[in-house]
Amino acid sequence: MSMTVGRSALAIFVVLLIVVGVGGYYIDPDPDSGFDPEAGYDDGYDDGYDDGLAEVPPDTDGDGVPDEFDACPTVAGLPEYGGCLKPPKITVVSDVGGRGDLSFNDMAFKGGEEAETDFGVEMIEIISSTEDDYVPNLRLGALDPDVVLIVGVGYLLTDAIIQVATDFPDKDFAVIDGFAPGMPNVMSILYEEHKGSAMVGALGALLAAEYDYPYIGGVFGIEIPVLWKFEIGYKWGVNWAMEWYEEEYGTTAPGIGATPMKERVLYTYTGTFSDITKGYLAAVPMYEQGAVAVYNIAGPLGLGINDAVNELAEAQGLDSGPPFWIGVDANQDWINPGFVVASMMKRVDRGVYLATQLVIEGTFRDVVEEYGGIVVLGVGTEVSGVSISGISVSTLADLDEFIAMGARAEELTGTTILPGTPSEIRAAVEAMRNAVPDWIWDAIDELAQEIADGTAEVPECSFGCDIDSYRDIYG
Repeated sequence: MSMTVGRSALAIFVVLLIVVGVGGYYIDPDPDSGFDPEAGYDDGYDDGYDDGLAEVPPDTDGDGVPDEFDACPTVAGLPEYGGCLKPPKITVVSDVGGRGDLSFNDMAFKGGEEAETDFGVEMIEIISSTEDDYVPNLRLGALDPDVVLIVGVGYLLTDAIIQVATDFPDKDFAVIDGFAPGMPNVMSILYEEHKGSAMVGALGALLAAEYDYPYIGGVFGIEIPVLWKFEIGYKWGVNWAMEWYEEEYGTTAPGIGATPMKERVLYTYTGTFSDITKGYLAAVPMYEQGAVAVYNIAGPLGLGINDAVNELAEAQGLDSGPPFWIGVDANQDWINPGFVVASMMKRVDRGVYLATQLVIEGTFRDVVEEYGGIVVLGVGTEVSGVSISGISVSTLADLDEFIAMGARAEELTGTTILPGTPSEIRAAVEAMRNAVPDWIWDAIDELAQEIADGTAEVPECSFGCDIDSYRDIYG
């Protein structure tokens, strides 16, 4: 039988991901405040170094800052945050998927957690339950005088970001997947999802050829321009795979190769990024019709797809796919090892991390100006001369990072989160990958290289795109 835990157990993963750090922000004593070293000063702490104390904290270098705080991190370009008694804050405002989606939102918070470790900031998490929460949640972050960066997670927050950033011109904002060019204090962080989707589309198609299946599937969330990038890239990847197979082997691919091009991908937009049941209901008929794998492009709805796969696995006594499903955003291979064949990694965490780094270094607005407010992370991309990729297909190395995430959840909650021990999960995923013929993985590596060097041009359909024209070609 498959190595799984139930949906309710996976949902407990939220507990780990909702753990919010406590603390303050670093702030430099004002050199013009009239600080009298003989009288002491009020630092806001009950630590024995307050106003009027006879004993003054040591200040060996005479810079007006006690020795114990000399090593504190500074925020370049923001002198009011230099020196330090507390860390500066960043606020991360989720989309409606919220914590525990195991993909898009959780990746954003992961980036914030890594920024806390590397830059000494404190992340404040604000969860949006409905779209009506976007503006007040962003405003709440902007009103905090100690917050140096407000991040909105998702395209749906774009209008809210524009509104609040206009009202707070002295605050820096970043929006993941949003499009707000021309604002000096807003960085729109976009991704080359079409390229990553092309790679997993090719993977699905070659699996269909190997196992003689006629289709692959895709479960989408709300139909917005960002998801068109996934859709068309995914379908293009299928077409690339069929052409590659025919060139490599001199014959039409088995199974899916006989399916008309416009019918090879079964897909549906569910209209939600939160209703897991709709993911299940969308996936079941795709598997019944003969999809070898279904791509999750709807965050937590992947758990619904997983339920559909588990039903088939239990009914047929399977320990590994096919059928498979394909993860998104995070490495979701660990959720059901042996049945999640791979994940399209969209490193939202790196977007949040990058924005924080630029603020801390004092170059955020310079980069916004340099790139016209639009920073793109993808396959082999750079930002201001620094290599930072945002898109890839999951690997065993990625798997370890996310298994560790689940293990930390178990330590904090005392609840079973992982579907097995880390070694069992890794062994099951590795066995599944080894069971997939090498020629399939080699083909995906070949496509990745072609995309990176520009030999393969994946069509990008997003803002302002005529989606119907692409559907006329690919279905």
